[in-house]
Amino acid sequence: MLNKSDKRSLFEQLFKKNYSRLCGLAYQYLNDIEESKDVVNDAFEAVWNKFHTLQMDTADTYLMTIVRNRCLNLLEHRKVQQQYGASFTESDLLEEEMDWEDRERILEKIESVCNELPDKTRYILSQCYFHRKTYKEIASELQITPDAVKKHIMKALKVLREAVQKSE
Repeated sequence: MLNKSDKRSLFEQLFKKNYSRLCGLAYQYLNDIEESKDVVNDAFEAVWNKFHTLQMDTADTYLMTIVRNRCLNLLEHRKVQQQYGASFTESDLLEEEMDWEDRERILEKIESVCNELPDKTRYILSQCYFHRKTYKEIASELQITPDAVKKHIMKALKVLREAVQKSE
């Protein structure tokens, strides 16, 4: 069992050895320096939290896997946001033509539909869009897969779109 000083020293060595390389890897996926640093920092935090069970001979590979998976999850999250952002932009353009009573009616409809969503779906939608959590973060919290999170989001957005279209 490592004492705190030894643990800190080993972690520092691991950090110095891998930080720049992992930032480069993340940048290849994300093309954003700050996001890349955030992903790498999150990966090191995950390693620190599991350091007592970490096998040092596979630590480099483990870190690379964490960074790659977090980047892929972030890219998937961006893709979904862009996909549905476009449909909301279109509705924003239509909204400019609406008077305040129509907007209020649609907002009330959206709120009503959200309240009718299953608790888990409503929670996931809230965490994703209001709290800006990634699918992976939500999946980890709820102990489900990122694909399950994606299905909840897709379901919720479909229901919301249909409700708004019906109310127009």
